[in-house]
Amino acid sequence: MKKPFFEKPARIFAHRGYSKEYPENTAVAFEKAIELGADVIETDAHLTKDGHVVIVHDEELSHITNGKGKVSELTVDDIKQLDAAYYFTLEGESFPYRGKGITIMTLDEMLAAFPQQRFNVDLKDNNIVLAEKFCDVVLQHKAEHRVLGASQYGKNLQYVRKRIPTMATSFGLWGVLGFYFLFRSGLLGLFRNFPGDALQIPEYIGPSHLANGALIRMAHDRGIQVDVWTINHERDMRRLLDVDVDGIVTDDVPLLQKVLKDYR
Repeated sequence: MKKPFFEKPARIFAHRGYSKEYPENTAVAFEKAIELGADVIETDAHLTKDGHVVIVHDEELSHITNGKGKVSELTVDDIKQLDAAYYFTLEGESFPYRGKGITIMTLDEMLAAFPQQRFNVDLKDNNIVLAEKFCDVVLQHKAEHRVLGASQYGKNLQYVRKRIPTMATSFGLWGVLGFYFLFRSGLLGLFRNFPGDALQIPEYIGPSHLANGALIRMAHDRGIQVDVWTINHERDMRRLLDVDVDGIVTDDVPLLQKVLKDYR
């Protein structure tokens, strides 16, 4: 049965917000993606030292902020002092959002700030406590209908599915590889039921073409959405839409909007 998350089409997944033009995973990047018509904001979550879920892709904070250290080694108060736009640049020379007060959000802040928006949240830590805290916050906001829980780690997904059965979830890494193995071996026809709701995959892994039309059709026959990441060129978007991919994760929301006009 289709989960509430998918009752409306989920076509445009804004990768970390409108990250082509704004600092990734920040409120301003999310606001701009929503203004441009993104169906879903794709984002990432880590757990702080003191048990808060924060919205950031890399665990090592020196890659995007003026601080250093791992999310898991710092408290949420430590992290809130950092400039989340410190290294963002469009042309490699200037830093237009540095010093503008842009901080890393907590999951709680994100769901409160965007109460109507759907989010695809990738739980980045191999840590069941992250899954527990994630579910706590989602339930506090009654947001299970508008959040998709994603992770490469199966135990995180198992916890989310057991705790919130109505929440949509992705396949984990081994789930994706298992589905592809069954497809390639001709055994997929023997299996109808899978725990995940969305296969979220790259188009290729090495020489293996995951996002092919036959696999997508078989996923659809089993009620599974297929989303492909991260696609930023028009020819690639069109190729995927031609084989009936459901969602495309992109940094370039306006480009995907333009392309989709030919598919409506």
